Amino acid sequence: MTPAPATPVVHVDKSHAAKDAPYALSLARSPVPRFVAFDARFIRDVIGPETDSPQLTLIEKRSYQFAHEAGVYIKPTNSVYFTANFQTCDPIELYAINCDTHEISKLDYPDVVQANGACNFDDKVLYCAQGDLSRPSGLVLVDPVTGRAETLINNFQGRHFNSVNDVVVHHRTGDIWFTDPTYGYAQAFRPSPELPAQVYRFRPSTGECVVVADGFEMCNGLCFSPDYSRMYITDTGAIQAHNGPGDGHQLFADPRKPASIYVYDVVDDGTRLGHRRTFAYCDTGVPDGIKCDENGYVYSGCGDGVHVWDSQGILLGKIIVGGITANFNFVRGGIWMFAEEELWFCKLKAKGALVDIEC
Repeated sequence: MTPAPATPVVHVDKSHAAKDAPYALSLARSPVPRFVAFDARFIRDVIGPETDSPQLTLIEKRSYQFAHEAGVYIKPTNSVYFTANFQTCDPIELYAINCDTHEISKLDYPDVVQANGACNFDDKVLYCAQGDLSRPSGLVLVDPVTGRAETLINNFQGRHFNSVNDVVVHHRTGDIWFTDPTYGYAQAFRPSPELPAQVYRFRPSTGECVVVADGFEMCNGLCFSPDYSRMYITDTGAIQAHNGPGDGHQLFADPRKPASIYVYDVVDDGTRLGHRRTFAYCDTGVPDGIKCDENGYVYSGCGDGVHVWDSQGILLGKIIVGGITANFNFVRGGIWMFAEEELWFCKLKAKGALVDIEC
């Protein structure tokens, strides 16, 4: 476990950045772990005063992309569950890290095929199983204590999902909301899509599943505001594939495509979305996983770390680890950050919107 030396805090001169592109670019492309404050609220509300020594700690570093997605704290095991990245033809690996000992365990859940995102559902891990060329994509609920797995849904009206990517629970209604982009096809481990890239709401008590949002290049992460009046959805369409199955795993960035966060109003008693508008654009990489803290600030895993905006889309600051951070999760005292070859823990003053419910 290697603490980042002193974890410096960089204060941004926004007036200078607005008319000096090299200066602005230097803020966006630093390989050095640090906090970058664009607004005083980032220090006051998110990382805490510099006198309290906000800290980034490198927990584990490996030679392959073992720390990519999910990030789910389960109280009975006091562990965080996460998934590796897709690496050519190897199955995606599943891991858990004990929050006290930092021991990392490799997991074996055969029913969870090519896992990606996940969330806490009744102290179990609800995985997005992307599927493969012969097995369908869907949502699989795993009890990490017993290892028992149950598929909750694996199709929409008979059509196969593309590659279910991320999932959240509306804790007031019990409904499950999830995104279904076409990355499995783009990375050559899923058949040709049968559906557009869409967002769904699923009611497990009845089996009802409805489309709640479309019009994306690649819908990805999603989360509710603390009061469930808003939903934020990321579009990572700027990450494209060169070709289809066979060599489609060669991904590249297209700056003409979305790297955006959209916000919707949650309407009709928490069952529908309306009034879509652009919330923010990610200046480094794409916004992938997304979550809120109890103040309503919005956090997203981006190309250099985790970026933080206020509820109006004003960039407050960045938690920089120097590499792609697809996802992260709040626990008491901070966030776990999944930066592909690296796993970080960041001590924060801020508390996640769901910490009191899930932790």
